[in-house]
Amino acid sequence: MFKYFSIISFVIVTLLVSSCGNNSAESDAIAADTLSPQDVRELNKKILDDPNNASLYHERGAAYFKHKMYDEAIADVQRAIKLDSTNANQYITLADIYLATNKTRGTKEALEKSLAIDPENKKALMKLAELLFLVRSYDESLKYLDEVLKLDQYNAKAYFMKGMNFLETGDTNKAISSMQTAVEQDQNYYAAYMEIGVLYADKKNKLAIDYYDNALKLQPHSTEAHYCKGKFFQDIGDWNNAIQTYNTLLGLDSTFKDAYYNLGAIELINKKYQSAIAYFDRAINIDPKYVEAYFAKGTAYQAMNNKKQAMENYSLALQMDPQFEPALKSAKSLQGQ
Repeated sequence: MFKYFSIISFVIVTLLVSSCGNNSAESDAIAADTLSPQDVRELNKKILDDPNNASLYHERGAAYFKHKMYDEAIADVQRAIKLDSTNANQYITLADIYLATNKTRGTKEALEKSLAIDPENKKALMKLAELLFLVRSYDESLKYLDEVLKLDQYNAKAYFMKGMNFLETGDTNKAISSMQTAVEQDQNYYAAYMEIGVLYADKKNKLAIDYYDNALKLQPHSTEAHYCKGKFFQDIGDWNNAIQTYNTLLGLDSTFKDAYYNLGAIELINKKYQSAIAYFDRAINIDPKYVEAYFAKGTAYQAMNNKKQAMENYSLALQMDPQFEPALKSAKSLQGQ
């Protein structure tokens, strides 16, 4: 587990650039110009005029990062730090680049250096909390989030991240409470509405619908929100609302295979076998390797006493996943009849 950061002393590095160094910088900039994006080329010109300006290297590093030119981005930000090691934001940019390239240790070290310079840097505190969440150091993540909230008691993202930490540790009541506080601070927090909706849905609590609807007010075309809402209706046996919601979703995205599958499942439960098969076929047309859809289609055929078609679909499911337990059991049962 990562340990809480300690204050580290930094020595300000003074870079003495000789005429040879200037020529090197000029050569590098000119060479980079030929293939560089426009914003980088503009910064190259500025650096030629002011080769010891740390902020320009930092800015160019951020530009390289935007274009996913990670090696160049790291080199520039490190050069900026060498020119001025007292700028906390440069370490934050370096941490962002390291995280994008899956260098979590480097990310942590860069953020800790940022906080050593500026212990109350909310951006660095938040990013370190998020990193600790990603590496499952939940208690440590919560400590940093509390530090953020000491500095900014209205920080919606900090409350949301506390909720995510509580969720991962199994405390769903605290998770809901923290995320509700997040939406109280920011009524446009789509992700928080969705997470609360999912948590209430897991409890079969109809409050889930209110939160999904709030999410949809913010993003009316969210297939994720429509799907979760339809799935909740399905799970509580409200077939009409489930069907209506899935059809609304399919109006937004006709290739959403799970909506067809779930519509087929509803028809199967209601013994509308031909209709169920038609939905499963549509799901399979979108994803020819949809194992669950072949199995469900086989189940529909078996319910219609069409053993041949049932076995064919179970066999297709098993061709794609030989260990798919439901198909194994159903095929074995059908063979014994």
